[in-house]
Amino acid sequence: MPQPLSLADLSRLHPIAAREARRVCRIARMPAHEREDVQQEMLLDLLVRLPSFDASRGSLEAFATVCFRHRGIRIAERERREQAARHEARLDQPVCDFGAGGGEEHLTLAEIIPEAEGYAAWCGQQTDAVAAAERRLDLDRASAALDQRDHPICAALAECTPHELARRGPLARSVLYRRLQEMRLRLFAAGLSG
Repeated sequence: MPQPLSLADLSRLHPIAAREARRVCRIARMPAHEREDVQQEMLLDLLVRLPSFDASRGSLEAFATVCFRHRGIRIAERERREQAARHEARLDQPVCDFGAGGGEEHLTLAEIIPEAEGYAAWCGQQTDAVAAAERRLDLDRASAALDQRDHPICAALAECTPHELARRGPLARSVLYRRLQEMRLRLFAAGLSG
């Protein structure tokens, strides 16, 4: 049975974990506020692996460094997968390269997005003025097609399913579903389908 870590052992391992967490955050391009979480995950992984530590094969610091590096690789790979799934755009991301005489210079996303595009563009979202105008027109047509008494139902359905609304709402299930069918038909007649 391995001996538990003493406070002196932990005080020697904390700087190593902090250094490895900084390295992982830098390599995986993670925000600085994630560093402490990465460090805690590394220390937890070390505690799980501590029973396999053999003092005759090396020092505790060397064992911890190897454990931290292995966990760091897995954390960085997980973060890259999550970033790829989010399709996010970073403001410091190089968009195009140009250079004269073999030297490379990069334009970043922050340098090419006009301020007029707004906050959505800075967050990496698509900003299409025509699509936004079409959405506003569609919402106006939908609002005009529906009765005033249907607006609270639409607002409630933005937060829950029809089943949940029927269970907790003031309307009977059959009345709610009949009104939903009527709303669909009115929206379809107004040219809004799908």
